[in-house]
Amino acid sequence: MDIDDLIGLAGTDRRQESLPLARPHAPGGAARVYSLRQRLRRHARAISFLACAVLPGIVAAGYEYGCATGQYVSEFKLLVRQQAPETSGQNSIISGLGGGNPMLAMIEDSEVVQQYIGSHQILADLAPSLSLDRIFASPRADWLSRLTPGQPPEKQLLYWQSMVHPYFDLSSGVITVRVRAFSPADALTVARAVLASSEALVNQMSLQARQNSLAYAAQTADAAQAALLADEANLASYRNQYSVLFPEMTAAATSSVDEGLSSRLAEDQATLASLTSLGQTDASPQVQTLRARIAATQAQISHVGAALASAGGGTQTLASVLSGYNTLVERQKLDEELYDSDLLNLQNARNSAAQKSIYLETFVQPNLPVASTYPVRWLATAETALAGFIAWVLLTLVANIIRDQVD
Repeated sequence: MDIDDLIGLAGTDRRQESLPLARPHAPGGAARVYSLRQRLRRHARAISFLACAVLPGIVAAGYEYGCATGQYVSEFKLLVRQQAPETSGQNSIISGLGGGNPMLAMIEDSEVVQQYIGSHQILADLAPSLSLDRIFASPRADWLSRLTPGQPPEKQLLYWQSMVHPYFDLSSGVITVRVRAFSPADALTVARAVLASSEALVNQMSLQARQNSLAYAAQTADAAQAALLADEANLASYRNQYSVLFPEMTAAATSSVDEGLSSRLAEDQATLASLTSLGQTDASPQVQTLRARIAATQAQISHVGAALASAGGGTQTLASVLSGYNTLVERQKLDEELYDSDLLNLQNARNSAAQKSIYLETFVQPNLPVASTYPVRWLATAETALAGFIAWVLLTLVANIIRDQVD
């Protein structure tokens, strides 16, 4: 026996050892057992494929084409618009409350409408006029698609979100709402109810914004009026404190008197000097008269100087009193300008309150559908079969890995 015969016998022995059911006295039994096991595995694989992929697809097709109720879609499109307020000044309160960016405000309002359509609030608003159980829990609908009657609000909201789909296109600002129901009339009824509730929401938002603007303008005008009245009271108190009605007029008059007295004193002193130079003595009546007039004028000048130095018998000078008075007058003028501006803003707010600042523009009205577009029966059947096939592949891989580990 050569080396090649030994290698062949060794290979035969290893193949026999790899078959645990083979018997030494029945060399053909191992092959039969192996062949039987292979056939059983093929049959099991075929049965599992039918159970996981084919049978679910058949069941899904039977249900979709035999039991599933058609769903009709009513669609409408709308825009949220903002009315630009008419203003007559740069300091308008209405323009200030507008945010300064109408596009951003429109996007925010559109987002509010979209979120409202998919929220529990719209269900509460529709409850008095629209019965979800009557429309979506109808016995004519298939049991997988219809709403179970008497569900709690949380389950009703989830079902509502599956049947009503709002979509906001940020690039165009258009809100598209698609409403599904089990009959064309019901789809149109729900779509119209959703549109009416959305319009009511926007109207309420507009009314609230106008009321806030009007209230703010009125509050600002009242505050400006109170500040103006306080300025007038401060001026009256200031006049009473220093016993001067118009300090600027008093100062001007006092200064004029002082200038006149000074001019008269200078003339009398010049005349007296002239008489003295001509040899007139103090015994002369003219000299005595001039001296008496000069003394009286000097006394009056001293009195006027005392008036300028002390206003109203106080310790402050008339100049300081006049400075404080001018400060109060300037403040009053500024408050008057602010009050006039606030009155104009209040009038603008009243004019704007008579208009809608936010409104809905529905350019595609809810339609009455003719043919059902849901469910997409072939797609549901294909998705079910594909999901079953993927599950079968995964289970087959796991089974092969386990069998290899056991062997």
